[in-house]
Amino acid sequence: MVHEDILRVVEDVRIRQMRGGTIVTHAALTALRSAAQKSKAVSSKQFLAEIEENRNYLTRIRAASIPLSNGLRYVVSEAQEAAGRGTAVEELKNVVSKAVSTFDNRLEESIGRIAEIGARRLREGDVILTHSYSSSVIAILRKAHEEGKNLRVFVTETRPELEGRDVARELAETGLETTLIIDSAVAHFVKDADKVLVGAEAVSANGAVVNKIGTATIAAVAHGARVRVFVAASTYKFSPETMLGELIEIEERDPSYVLNNSELKHLRGLSVRNPAFDVTSPEDIDLIITERGVIPPQAAIMIVRERKDLSFLPM
Repeated sequence: MVHEDILRVVEDVRIRQMRGGTIVTHAALTALRSAAQKSKAVSSKQFLAEIEENRNYLTRIRAASIPLSNGLRYVVSEAQEAAGRGTAVEELKNVVSKAVSTFDNRLEESIGRIAEIGARRLREGDVILTHSYSSSVIAILRKAHEEGKNLRVFVTETRPELEGRDVARELAETGLETTLIIDSAVAHFVKDADKVLVGAEAVSANGAVVNKIGTATIAAVAHGARVRVFVAASTYKFSPETMLGELIEIEERDPSYVLNNSELKHLRGLSVRNPAFDVTSPEDIDLIITERGVIPPQAAIMIVRERKDLSFLPM
């Protein structure tokens, strides 16, 4: 039986009250910890079955989010390993709680490090263009601003869910000179930019980046305009499965974000497609900023090889 805390967080994300893969991962792990603490299981076998069921349900939040899947997998594996040692249910609850805290802390630490490394890549007077909501991108821009660098930022609205408006508000409140633009104006404004800076939901072994729909187009336009494209991504977002040829799933979201249901009912024969993410070619990316340092997209395979067995996860 899926716990009510799990159902609640899935619904919160579904109606888009949360932005960014890191924020969603934190919410999911917190819900999993809460469900574990409230478990009425009387045996470790029953407890593990509950945790696994809740984990499987949470993966529906965002199929393309690698930190989400890696975080959930880490917590469950820690519980399974402890159960294998004969750990009692009450102690297994503590194991889950500790694993959630550990992964959360490592993810937050990685963003702090990315902010430091990324800020060094931005120069005084740079004009930055960004797309969608990314905790890492916001952290980089804030860090550069704190260091006294005068930057200007173009932020796309990021349709159809308009999370770019949240990014623009946060950056403006920080004191950064921020301009909100419509998505279709990117080609008009990119020529005035020095760099494009975006986040990622996932990074594959070949250096391709999965991010909010529209990112691939922006990167291609920037590449054609000879504007450098930077991706900010924790190595927790690198996908081990892609080494074996697995494709990162691109979810489709509710058509009502594009056209409301009442209009759809009256427009017979009309269908609406609303993919949440797209895949940006490594050829259109200049570098990826990680907590380990800056790498070209072609070097993603080295990180994935190190992490293919999930040994990279917090210890």
